[in-house]
Amino acid sequence: MIVEWDPLRPRKKTSELIKKTLVDGGIIVYPTDTLYGMGCDLFNIKAIRKLYQIKRLPTKRALSIICRDFRDVSEYAVMSDFSFGVLKQCLPGPYTFILKARKIMPKLLMTEKKEVGIRIPSHPVPAALTKLLERPIINTSARVFGEELLSDPRQIEKIFKGSVDLVVDGEIVVSEASTVMRLADDMIEVLREGKGPFKHLLTS
Repeated sequence: MIVEWDPLRPRKKTSELIKKTLVDGGIIVYPTDTLYGMGCDLFNIKAIRKLYQIKRLPTKRALSIICRDFRDVSEYAVMSDFSFGVLKQCLPGPYTFILKARKIMPKLLMTEKKEVGIRIPSHPVPAALTKLLERPIINTSARVFGEELLSDPRQIEKIFKGSVDLVVDGEIVVSEASTVMRLADDMIEVLREGKGPFKHLLTS
């Protein structure tokens, strides 16, 4: 089911439907500043396992989360002064930062190093979703693992029909994945080059 939802002028019924879908363990697809994302409630383990199945994703591959703001980030991940400085330069934006996870994070979402991927996209829809749910949401690209990126919400709905509960229409999103950086021991390790520029961070 595709829904139109403008978080700047939200329709009450649509907002209630999206929130209920997430609270009830549903899977939703939504636009971001990079690609269409796919996610669910951070604390619904059943929904997270379903997400892995839908994407045919190996369970060793940890999923990232979308946070509303830096207060959210500090609740779910450990930020040193160095990490905070880097995040402040880049977020909101097309980046995923790998940080040490706090114990509140479900183990299923942690890497073997007990780390978690954090995003604060510069797009109104993901931010509004976290506000609706009142906590972070899971974030992963809306595609089957190993297959091509999908940019059309109608194509996404067709491919995942019967598996995904809602697709928030953000029109065609033609972009690229986020830049992924691991921040540990006050060092920046670039794990994936993506949309977000990073060379200025390595020379500063």
